[in-house]
Amino acid sequence: MTGDIARRLRSPVALFGYAIFAVLIAPAMLNGFPLVMSDSIAYSGEGVNWMRAKSPALLMTLPYKVLGYWATPLVNSALIAGAWMLLIRVFDLKPNILVLLGLILISLQPLYASAVLVDAWFFPAIVLLAASLRHSLLMTGAVAGLLLSAHGSGQMMAVVFTVLAFLLCQSRRPVWAAVIAAVVAFGMNAVLDATIEPDTPRLARTFPAARVFSVQPELLVREADRSGNVVLEESAALVIDLKADPENRLRRDLFWDVWKKTEGRFDLVEFESRHALPILKDAWVYRPSELVRAVLQDFASFYGPDTEFDFRPVLSESFPPPFQSSWQAEGVFSSSLVEGIATFMRYMLYAIFVAAILLCWNKADPLTRRNVIAITLLVLANDFLFALLSGPPDRYHHRVLPFLAVGILLLVSPRSTPRKAAAAEIDALPENGQ
Repeated sequence: MTGDIARRLRSPVALFGYAIFAVLIAPAMLNGFPLVMSDSIAYSGEGVNWMRAKSPALLMTLPYKVLGYWATPLVNSALIAGAWMLLIRVFDLKPNILVLLGLILISLQPLYASAVLVDAWFFPAIVLLAASLRHSLLMTGAVAGLLLSAHGSGQMMAVVFTVLAFLLCQSRRPVWAAVIAAVVAFGMNAVLDATIEPDTPRLARTFPAARVFSVQPELLVREADRSGNVVLEESAALVIDLKADPENRLRRDLFWDVWKKTEGRFDLVEFESRHALPILKDAWVYRPSELVRAVLQDFASFYGPDTEFDFRPVLSESFPPPFQSSWQAEGVFSSSLVEGIATFMRYMLYAIFVAAILLCWNKADPLTRRNVIAITLLVLANDFLFALLSGPPDRYHHRVLPFLAVGILLLVSPRSTPRKAAAAEIDALPENGQ
């Protein structure tokens, strides 16, 4: 038994996984410390953050006690490397290792795998749902739901995957796996919210409400008139002043600045419970064309040439001493050189994806075509949801770029079994019950 495990750990397949893991963790190793944001504490395992999903803090508690801030990037890299290996197995791919590592690199996946963030969990979650074609529905759906519960948008994307699987898959197994994932993600967050800090809302309404009043500050004035809350009118004036700064022109989270400038008189808990929903309803009645135009602009900004990372050199959160000597603290990840390289890599990925479609579409089997269509729609749905609900932090688009790499592999990689046979085998699963 021990010898069998040792042989597997030294097998070519295992070495393939180690190479992927090494590429994913490389940015953190080169940086000298995991890449971090001001709210990375919510994803580190150090403790629960009241406005973020609580499952990452719970799941990462023990790894954090052992590895500190390195726990999240190490777990991220292991999850993603395992997801790539699972995907290769499920679709019988035989990719060239250098091609695969190159696609992973230009998809920017290593940057987010190396960060104390859980955006990287989105990729293994979706791969698990796809793996339900050949593996246990309950297991793949439940684990995917657990991963998706770590981010506020996870439940919505489980629903999006459910719809796409229903429309495009002949097999209904991914549909049921996605339903299980959505139930687990919703249930996990509901249970944790009810048991940990139950009287403190997670700002689920405040984020989209802030997104609309950051575009139209007059919505705060209208709500102030309706509710009699004079602080909201004062807040509208602050938002207008903040928007005058070119650096804030595209920001959709100005409620943080208002909260700080009013020294807490802009009460986030009260706003969440009393004012956020009326503002959201009013936004679609009061000059909706302006809001629609802003949503479309934010959607287009994901594909624009100005790449911007959230890994600032100066952060409000206190980090251990190694952070101070890291590349991030020196401003490397906010430099025009690094952001320009990231833009070049991102456009290279787009170009290869389009080229693979143009060159390989006619030769692809129906299963591959459906999968590529599903990947394209999933990426567009992700970007539209964030343009609609949260505004345009680039990382929300970057986290789905690896799916374009998956689409390229599906189109250009040879299969271990003939493509038509593989397609027939998978599509026959509902009928033969395997």
